[in-house]
Amino acid sequence: FGDRYSCASTYHQLGMVAQDLREFEEARRNYQQALQIDIKFGDRYSSANTYHELGRLAQALREFEEARRNYQQALQIY
Repeated sequence: FGDRYSCASTYHQLGMVAQDLREFEEARRNYQQALQIDIKFGDRYSSANTYHELGRLAQALREFEEARRNYQQALQIY
């Protein structure tokens, strides 16, 4: 149907599933897809949620500076 905006939510959920399965690069790709769509459509609240998940992912990977940047992005939006 060409509903690109609704795809963002599904990418976000796929990211969460991949993260739970410890498929971290797949999770990151899905979160990035969601984030790009959210930004394109100006959905700042959803962007903040995705930045938060990217922060959790980076933290799990012990990429602490990346985690901090993502959490700070989320915080600025919230």
